Amino acid sequence: MVAAPLFQLLDSHVFLPVCFILFVALRVALIFFVPIEMTSDASWYFNMAISIANGEGYSEAGYPTAYWPVGYPGFLGILFYLFGQDQLVGQIANLVMAAMSFLLQLELTRQIFRSEAAARLGVLLLTLYPNHAAYTSFILTEIYFTFLLLLAVYLYITRSHWFWIWICGIVFGLAALTKPQVVFLPGLLVLFHVFGPERKGRLRPHLIKGLAIYLTMAMVLVPWAVRNTMVFGELVLISTNGGATLLTGNNPTASGGYEENDPLVAQRNFSVQDQVESDRRAKKLATDWIRENPMRFVELIPLKIWHLWSRNGEAEWAYEGGYRYYEQYRDIFRTVRWINQIFYALLLVGSFAAAFLLIKHRDKVTWPWALLGYCLMIYLTLISVVFSGQPRFHFPVMPWVIMYAAWTAVMVTVGHPRERYGQQGIRI
Repeated sequence: MVAAPLFQLLDSHVFLPVCFILFVALRVALIFFVPIEMTSDASWYFNMAISIANGEGYSEAGYPTAYWPVGYPGFLGILFYLFGQDQLVGQIANLVMAAMSFLLQLELTRQIFRSEAAARLGVLLLTLYPNHAAYTSFILTEIYFTFLLLLAVYLYITRSHWFWIWICGIVFGLAALTKPQVVFLPGLLVLFHVFGPERKGRLRPHLIKGLAIYLTMAMVLVPWAVRNTMVFGELVLISTNGGATLLTGNNPTASGGYEENDPLVAQRNFSVQDQVESDRRAKKLATDWIRENPMRFVELIPLKIWHLWSRNGEAEWAYEGGYRYYEQYRDIFRTVRWINQIFYALLLVGSFAAAFLLIKHRDKVTWPWALLGYCLMIYLTLISVVFSGQPRFHFPVMPWVIMYAAWTAVMVTVGHPRERYGQQGIRI
């Protein structure tokens, strides 16, 4: 059987160090041997970070902005201030955070699925996942946000000391400053305790823990809301692009993805100095269109889900726009993308299969935390159903997809062997 040599390899005492070295080496090679210029969103984040590093604040064309959440450009601006205004600084930061995500995924799989084989196979899959490796080169939010999400969840389910609860709240706050929708996640984690096995005896401490996390998040989020309110003259909690995001996914020519060239979208008349009013106009245009076209909105739902989950490998677009030799190596890029798409499809199949295996083998995982990844996937899908579906939106939940796929592979091939780690599961 092919599985036997594979699991012998996974069991080797040198597997994890070698896998980690390979993980880093592949991403370093892309950074230095396939150099790119930042374009589109990456260029915007890069320029905003420079503005912050230069002491000009979060501003565009001389006007203060909150169009996109400040979390990532703020983080990058601090790095640029400390280490220099070079895209390599951001790429090295991505490399470090990706490496930390490798370790966090390893530990979360050990804890939740109680399988060392699944944990090791999972990080091997993450190492070889082309789209994940490619993002390391880009000044984009994906690596940063995924790291914060993994770290926050890891701290929540493995740490109970008040110091770590405070740190967990800060991490969740930084994540919310990057993608505001994450603000509801701590509440979801508290609900896991409500429906968990200890709900009758230890619910109160977990409610207090959740409240403490939200209070700490408020310490991170409120100062930014105050800044926005002072700058724009009205309450702006995190960003001013909610209406625009809604409108670009719900308009006459929308097809499930992001559509910014529709005449209705143009009616928002965006300008940096008028961004709050522009956002208000965009929200009204979108809600009016949905109200007038309810059936079309419903018809767009499966299309949005398709756009969100069907494709992968979108990192190639950044190489197409920013790598000077792309056309010369176009066939190679296309081949790698097809390989990545097949790889991604197999991961999805494995994660879906895990849902059925969990019903039968509930006693072999830490319950209900084994369902957390599915909750994140459903939550992400519901957000996209309202706004729009884009392949990069599923990037932050891919570590969970990989965890499920790896656990499925272990259960199908060798069952649930005795492992060296994770026998006690999570101490909650």
